[in-house]
Amino acid sequence: MSSSEAESDHETQALSSHQLPVTLIRSYKILGVPTDCWVQLFGDQIVLNVSQMSGKVGTMVLCQVEDRSPIERSKLDFHISTLLGRTGSEEMVLVYARGITERIAAMRSSNQDPTPAVLLGISLLPNKESDHNMFKGIVDTMVQLYTQALQQITRIS
Repeated sequence: MSSSEAESDHETQALSSHQLPVTLIRSYKILGVPTDCWVQLFGDQIVLNVSQMSGKVGTMVLCQVEDRSPIERSKLDFHISTLLGRTGSEEMVLVYARGITERIAAMRSSNQDPTPAVLLGISLLPNKESDHNMFKGIVDTMVQLYTQALQQITRIS
């Protein structure tokens, strides 16, 4: 983790309520596919949306990082649940939610800092959903957008 990520994370915890929520909305081409993304940061939750279907929200998934695993203290436990939307190809949606949340949890400045719950809205083209390169591109893009939102908070304070 870079020192700027740690500084951004540390300052996020000391935010006053008038600085939140912070919202960033961007459009990208990920592997040539137009993809709309947004992030909204709240004190106890991160709301993300990624859509390749004209901004539709699609499936809403909540991913929460639970306490450290009692068996292996260096590992995190995750609780993932679908709140709204399809359940047909739910496995890939859950993989996206966990992948993004794992990366955000890894950015936390210490193991003691709680990771906010991640609420992910995701609507991908059916033929691209399980593509490994698309998965990597979307996870990287959403984490980058999250980092930009943290940096925006740092500039506000």
